[in-house]
Amino acid sequence: MKINFEDYVTQLAPSMAAAEKPRWFLLTCMDYRYAHRIVDLMDSKGLRGKYDIFVLAGAAAGAVKEERWRETFVSHVKTARSLTPPHPIDRIMILEHRDCGAYTEFFGLKWADVKPPIETDKHLEQVRLLIPLLKNELQDPRYPELKIDSFLLARDEDDELVIEGPRHS
Repeated sequence: MKINFEDYVTQLAPSMAAAEKPRWFLLTCMDYRYAHRIVDLMDSKGLRGKYDIFVLAGAAAGAVKEERWRETFVSHVKTARSLTPPHPIDRIMILEHRDCGAYTEFFGLKWADVKPPIETDKHLEQVRLLIPLLKNELQDPRYPELKIDSFLLARDEDDELVIEGPRHS
């Protein structure tokens, strides 16, 4: 089943809105073209103040290629979880996007020459590299099932990044 970011958030919004503290941690790229879309969607679903957000150039690629950046991201999640009362972060949503300048910087991709399937594969590769690192670094008996979802945002329609098996890894 193909699902886009907006539909996915819409499906999960009621349980997320009912939570006392943020349970989601969004990892996004810094690209100004997408920030408003993310915040507008979350606000429109009544989720203001119900999620944490962290920004890295390249999102997954930034966390994979720059170990210090990933360490900082992991530290933020751990800090949120340790607050009193804690933010019980049990889901990370990685929001990649098309035509990413960080992917040009990290991998030398020239977007005029890159076909959409190649671009999708590169984003998926980085997400697949990042997920086991995060699951390992964020192991915590209080949060035994860390769920990690990812999407490749486009201006008009998203491409789901199917990590493995069914959604909700």
